[in-house]
Amino acid sequence: MNLKVFQKALDTRIAHHELLKHPFYQSWSAGTLEREHLCVYATEYFHLVAAFPTFLSALHSRLSDSALRRAVLRNLAEEEVEGRAHSDMWLDFAEGMGLCPDRVRRSQPSPSVRCLIERFYRSACDDSPVEVLAALYAQESQAPRVSGERACGLLRHYGADARTCGYFALHTYADVRHSQVWRDELYYLVARNGNRLTVALDAAERAAGWLWQALDHSNAHRLLSRSALVA
Repeated sequence: MNLKVFQKALDTRIAHHELLKHPFYQSWSAGTLEREHLCVYATEYFHLVAAFPTFLSALHSRLSDSALRRAVLRNLAEEEVEGRAHSDMWLDFAEGMGLCPDRVRRSQPSPSVRCLIERFYRSACDDSPVEVLAALYAQESQAPRVSGERACGLLRHYGADARTCGYFALHTYADVRHSQVWRDELYYLVARNGNRLTVALDAAERAAGWLWQALDHSNAHRLLSRSALVA
């Protein structure tokens, strides 16, 4: 199996839970979300953005000296210390939605987002590198397209400025590179041991499912508030 065939197999499994097809993001793109829904999302998903570097550091701490360990560390540095921390950029988005950044920081994640964070962190701590890389790829390979749609929706329908969209603008290109790194490192591990192929594909689909399930909570809140208005 060459690299292109491997990536296609990965992407096919992830597509079973393609985030851009989720009703919440489709409503965002169409401009049919209320500002309240974006505020809830901005508050809840701040905690995932803030936790993401801990997934990388947990994986990094388990790896022996290798190109993979250094690749993980480079990604971690981009998240935390090179330029502005990505969590701070997310708070720009929250503030652009009318939220107080300090209140967002002090908030607690919803049970669904807490579960998502715990699943990724547990994987980073306990699963094989193949499974962790596949999970990271499932998240970051979708991020460029999802981020682009979120930024366009904010600009087109919600009067957002460049600062508000900065987090999403960054991830339209940064995660292209990140996902390619995870894909290449994952392919290297799978190519050395073909028995790991199924493990990698299963882990990628599983992580994509985690992301979809967490987004279901945001969509359920939107539908519940709409029902209350109708009633």
